[in-house]
Amino acid sequence: MEEKKNVISKGTIKGKFKGFKNSSTIFEFTDGQKWRQSEAKFVNYFAVNPEVEIIHKDGKYYMEVRGLDKTIEVRRIK
Repeated sequence: MEEKKNVISKGTIKGKFKGFKNSSTIFEFTDGQKWRQSEAKFVNYFAVNPEVEIIHKDGKYYMEVRGLDKTIEVRRIK
């Protein structure tokens, strides 16, 4: 049985998404939310205005990008 995801936010990244880089990478959503990558993980992936979900798990927040099978730990900055 698959564990139910605790989705706390859904949105669309504004403009070009080039993947995960480093802990200074900021993801801005079309609704104004801003999330900063909080772990060093490098994944190259290109998409324009991809849909994303923010998941809360084990006291941390993770971002899932549609079409990408990896997640990244993030923290909200706006």
